[in-house]
Formats: sequence, C-alpha cells, structure tokens
Amino acid sequence: MREAATRAWHALDSWRGDALTAAILIAALLAALAATGELTGPGRPLQAACAAGLCGCLLLRRAHPLLAALTAAVLLGLAGVAGPSAGDPFGVLFIVIFLLAYSLGAGASLVPSALILVLLWAGLQLALAQFNPFAVIITAGPWAAGLVARSRRELTEQLTARSTELEAERELFAAESVRYERARIARELHDIVAHGVSVMVIQASAGRRLAATDPALAAEAFDSIGEAARQAEAEISRLVELLDHRPDPGRADGLRLIDELVARAAATGLQVTCRFTGAAEDLPPPVAQTAYRLIQESLTNALKHAPGAPVEITIQAAGGHVTISVVNGPAVAVRSGLERTGGGHGLAGLRERAAACGGDCTAGPAPGGGWKVLARLPV
Repeated sequence: MREAATRAWHALDSWRGDALTAAILIAALLAALAATGELTGPGRPLQAACAAGLCGCLLLRRAHPLLAALTAAVLLGLAGVAGPSAGDPFGVLFIVIFLLAYSLGAGASLVPSALILVLLWAGLQLALAQFNPFAVIITAGPWAAGLVARSRRELTEQLTARSTELEAERELFAAESVRYERARIARELHDIVAHGVSVMVIQASAGRRLAATDPALAAEAFDSIGEAARQAEAEISRLVELLDHRPDPGRADGLRLIDELVARAAATGLQVTCRFTGAAEDLPPPVAQTAYRLIQESLTNALKHAPGAPVEITIQAAGGHVTISVVNGPAVAVRSGLERTGGGHGLAGLRERAAACGGDCTAGPAPGGGWKVLARLPV
C-alpha cells in the first residue's frame, strides 16, 4: 500500500501530474463558463482560449520554467486586451499563476526569473484591468518560495557530490594503507629471510669444505645453520605478533640484539666489529628496531657481495640523533653466488625505514673500495 502511494505521488509530482492538473482546470473552467453563459459575447472566446492556453503552460513549467511563465504573461496580456474578465470561473487561473511563479523561482536563475516575474505580474495586472495587491502576493510569494527551494536543492546536490568525493577518497586511502602495509610486511620478511638464508648458505658451504678435513669445525658450521634458522623463526614469530597487534617486548631490545647479530655474522667467518658511543642504549624502541634492521641488512649485503671483507659498525648517539655507520671493505674471498640473489630492494628498504622514523639513509662506495651505509635517525 505504501509502495503504491509512493508511486502515485512520484507520478503526480512530474509532468504527468501537471498534465492532469491542466486538463482538470481547463475542463472545469470551460464547463463553468458554458454554464454561466460567459463563452459568448465580445472578447469572451479569446479570453476562454487564453485561459485554456494559460492552463496548458503547466506542461512546460518543470522543463522550461522561463518559457512557461513568459507565455503565461503574454496570454494574460491578450486576455486583458480582449476586455476585463467577469465572473468567478476565471479565479481558478490563480492556481496556475501560483504554480508558474513557484517553478520560475525554483527552476531558473535569479536575474532571468526576476525579469520574467515582472512580466508575469504586469500581464496579470492587465488581465485584472486595475491595480490589485493580490497580484503581487500571488506572483512574488511563490517565486520567493521557489528560490528557497532551489537553494536547498543545490545545497543538497553539493553535499551529495562532496559525500561521493569523500567516499572515493576514503577508498583510495584504504587502498593506499593496504599497499603500504603489504610493503612493510614484505620489507620485514625480506630482512629476516635474506639474512638468515645468507648465513645458512655461507655456513653450508664452509661445512661442506670442512666435512672431509675437520669434522669438528664442520659440525660447528652446521650448528650455526641451525641457530640461524631458529633466529629467523623467532623473528618471524615476532612479526606475526606485530600483525596480530599483540605487545612485542622484543622490539625494545633492538640494540641489544645487535650483539647477537654481530656474533652470528662473526661465526660465518666475517671480521666484524661493533662500537657504541654516547647514550645509544636509551633509544626509543622504534628507533632501536630501525637501527637493528639497518645493520642486519648491511651485514647481509656484506655477506653476499663482499665475502671475507672486514666490517666496522659504529653507533653514535649525540645531539638528539643517533648515527649508524656500517662500512665493509672489498671482497677478499671467493664469492658464494649469493650476490646474484635478491630483488634489489634492500637499499630502498633501508631508506624507507629511515624515512619512517624521520631520518635519512645513504649508501654508496667507501673510500679505498668497499661499501658504506650511513643513517641518521632522530631520537
């Protein structure tokens, strides 16, 4: 029942409703004029035709409000020239004028609609054959109401458009957040897996060479492989905890874990030294974790691209910043083939990590050969 009423209202609030209104008004007007005998006499047929045409203007009031009101003004003027209207039947035309004036304000721009409104008022005054204040009320009042309705409609349209834009922006931000989070997870996995795999490959190569000559050292190499695997597993578990939004107490120990990282790298035969200066032990967890990952990736690159080269790590905290320097010399041992692995995203990841903390990171050839990574992070 409610749906049927809604459909009926939408049908009436359209050109179909206007056509029905015009037909009813024309039929009622002509029937009343015929009943009172006002269809005969000088000028009466012209007045009746103008009245019918005025009702027909309702068909144009939604699509062409200016044209409908202008045509109505002309027809009113012609009816006034034909002679003053007599009798009550012509009073139904005030309904038409009311609707035309409202549509003029609601559907047309301010200046054109105001000019046509003046013409409509003048035509009505001419049809009345005398000044009548009611003509101002029946034209200016509905026109002003139409202006208000038009402003509200435009405001609603603007708000709807803005809402659509905000929804599109929200979707873009959501997609960008997902992309950023995926990149962050990929970077974490790269740092964990690449370092662990590099250590295991080097130790496996050493263990294979020592298996026939020194079984004890070979066993130590294989133990180092197991330790590297367990460390990688532990770090992946911490990453999973981070993704689950659970507290991660290990993150606050980023700098303390550097000692373990250096020890594991030294176990592969890498000549690595690490030196702390200043209040480096009191760094905030995010900065300490970034420092840990920077050193981890730098050691991984040294293992892959400069086997056997000495590596010097310096962590200096002073002046509200911590400076991390990782310098390795040129390769002195036979390459293991690890240098051909990887997607080349490690250095980009270093810069992204530093930028996320508000710092910066540079990497390039070191004086005298080798490679240098230098990062400066705010505390």
